[in-house]
Amino acid sequence: MGRYIMRRLFFGVVTIWIVTLIVFIGLRVLVPIFYADVVEIMVGEYALNDQALQDEIRAEYGLDRDLHVQYLAWLGDILQGDLGNSLFNGRSVVEEMRYRLPVSIELGVMGLLASAFIAVPIGIIAALRQDEWPDYVLRVYAVASSAVPSFWVAIMVITFGSLWFNWAPPIDFEHIWEDPVQHIKIMALPILMIALTPSGGLTRIMRSQMLEVLRQDYVRTARAKGLNESSVVLRHTLRNSLIPIVTIIGLTLPGLIAGSVLFEIIFVLPGMGQYLVSAIANLDYPVVQSTNLIFAVLIVLANLMVDISYSFIDPRIRYS
Repeated sequence: MGRYIMRRLFFGVVTIWIVTLIVFIGLRVLVPIFYADVVEIMVGEYALNDQALQDEIRAEYGLDRDLHVQYLAWLGDILQGDLGNSLFNGRSVVEEMRYRLPVSIELGVMGLLASAFIAVPIGIIAALRQDEWPDYVLRVYAVASSAVPSFWVAIMVITFGSLWFNWAPPIDFEHIWEDPVQHIKIMALPILMIALTPSGGLTRIMRSQMLEVLRQDYVRTARAKGLNESSVVLRHTLRNSLIPIVTIIGLTLPGLIAGSVLFEIIFVLPGMGQYLVSAIANLDYPVVQSTNLIFAVLIVLANLMVDISYSFIDPRIRYS
């Protein structure tokens, strides 16, 4: 197991390095060719022809140096824990991420856990009551939750809540270490809305996996030995059915963290998604590069954790 983890970590570091290279080249080479130059955006329309001012800005931010020198300088700063400062407001990217990253991670992690807590019991019940009315009702829920955009549901909840009940979610954000009660009030509804769409897909997968495992010979043997149904389901069936669920959760989590921008806008949450979108609009190089680096690290770690968790879920799986 130790050698496997070290090998995966090595390839993970290589993957992250390739991501940094692609993002850097895309921002510094391709974007100026096909879209716009960040310095021209910074000086604005009225100073667009002021070449002296543009040269001064390039020199100030090191944009006049060779590309490989800029890249190596950026990597050196990363290794020292310095992600740079925003080109537009001068704020430290590290300080911004300390404030915003916990919000996005909490949205993604808690939203996905909530969807799993919804999907796993529903999938088990639907499989055990196959082709009966509970199965039909729960399958309708699974399809509907997958088909209806959760951000639209969130907008409808806020709209009709304000029209019919004179209610609106709180917008004065507080971190959990500042005001736990206010934080829970703010985050509960967004987490539930984020959990809505993944729970539908997880329910369908959980149901199909349970049905497949329930037909295995060792499950029939366990029942033939006289084990009660709850023991057969929880001890012999559930664990083997969870492997695809864990895989999907691990692969979906980074996407939820990175793609929660709509919920951050709807519920006025200071997360990473909104931060990245505004940085892309302004071609804020340090912010875009750093956020993509963080997301790459999260994806690599999520994949590693998923692979390691297999051996705990199914003792038959061993890594050499």
